[in-house]
Amino acid sequence: MKIVFLGFSKIKYLPYMHSYLDQIDKDKNEVHLIYWDRDEAIDDEVPKGVVPHCYKCYMLDSFPMRKKVGPISGYGKYAKKIIREICPDFMFVLHSTTAITIYNLLCGKYKGKYIFDYRDVTYEKHLFYKNLIAKIVSNSVYTFTSSDGFRIYLPEIPEKVLTSHNLLRSSLSKHEKYKGRIKRLDTEPIRIAFWGMIRQREFNEVIINRLGGDKRFELHYYGRVSILFEDTLRRSQEVYSNVFYHGEYIPSDRDEFADKTDILHNLYSNNDATMPLAMSNKYYDGLIYYLPQLCMKDSYMGDMCEKHCIGLTCDPHKDGFADNVYEYYRNLDLREFEEKCDITLDAILSQVENDETIIRSIVNV
Repeated sequence: MKIVFLGFSKIKYLPYMHSYLDQIDKDKNEVHLIYWDRDEAIDDEVPKGVVPHCYKCYMLDSFPMRKKVGPISGYGKYAKKIIREICPDFMFVLHSTTAITIYNLLCGKYKGKYIFDYRDVTYEKHLFYKNLIAKIVSNSVYTFTSSDGFRIYLPEIPEKVLTSHNLLRSSLSKHEKYKGRIKRLDTEPIRIAFWGMIRQREFNEVIINRLGGDKRFELHYYGRVSILFEDTLRRSQEVYSNVFYHGEYIPSDRDEFADKTDILHNLYSNNDATMPLAMSNKYYDGLIYYLPQLCMKDSYMGDMCEKHCIGLTCDPHKDGFADNVYEYYRNLDLREFEEKCDITLDAILSQVENDETIIRSIVNV
């Protein structure tokens, strides 16, 4: 079988692709990947056994929409050209914008011949766009959504829309090692860390100003950031001796800085179309590494955090934010917390195994 993956960014920013790719027997299948090198800065490492097709076109996330139309359209033309040349039997379409650029193929020749991965809200509040997404979902074999919070924008087809969990399987082998990792709750400073793509500059400035200069805490940031935000973080380090920016990292580094973390910063502003409904990779990292996490109040992830008793829901805009975090950590019941992490992770892994069985049954025929 010929299989094509379509991604809308560089390979390094498509970690969720591996949850599908790892289920494919590459001895039985010919696997291709169409991806977009947007910054032309760092070469991507192509997964073993995959034929790469790279669309090179410079485009920053910060570009206004009028400057994005041309590059996005160019990606669609490039993807269609490669698809016509390969004539795949099945496709994995990663991201809704990717799907929109090849909409006619998905709702025509490839109807019922693709899995759609849905993980961000873009223009779904506009009925026309929402209807396009609904059509793409309806014509897929399965649609995997990275958060059940996103289901409000998807058609109600429970047998077709499944949940895809953003956990890194490579980290699971470390899970038992981290049991009992929190030895003492009375150590200071309490080390709070954010890792991943660092966005929402103004929101994080609020957090920095709440915790910066408070000797009870250290605040660490690891990951990719815009130039403007990088300047903000570097200035914050000059103002506050307990704020640190460590730059980009590779996935294997995560174990090292997880060892140096007491609380996971998993806070995102609700003033965004996606984040109030999203589930971040860090939510799963918290479970795997037994790290209590901070999640935004009145968000879907915050609701899950509260429901499963694996962290604190809070709002950095509110007075007493730092005191609430401090008291939460000091009063944490370690045995109960670890038990809740295990129960929650076991339920997620059961879903993951079911999803993987479904994917293997489709592609390894």
